Amino acid sequence: MKTLNIQVEDSFYDALLEILKNLPKNKVKIQEVNEDNSLDFEQAMAYTLKKNSELYKCLS
Repeated sequence: MKTLNIQVEDSFYDALLEILKNLPKNKVKIQEVNEDNSLDFEQAMAYTLKKNSELYKCLS
């Protein structure tokens, strides 16, 4: 997969997010990032646990 970072006006954000959410989940991963480009602890923990789960499924 490739990564694309974009910045959009607040008024356009919700419409764009709806379009992206309608794409196949196995083809597109949406990761929202705060404007300061940092994840809060809860987001980081959830992401890490999800990735660990995916890894363990592949290894089993």
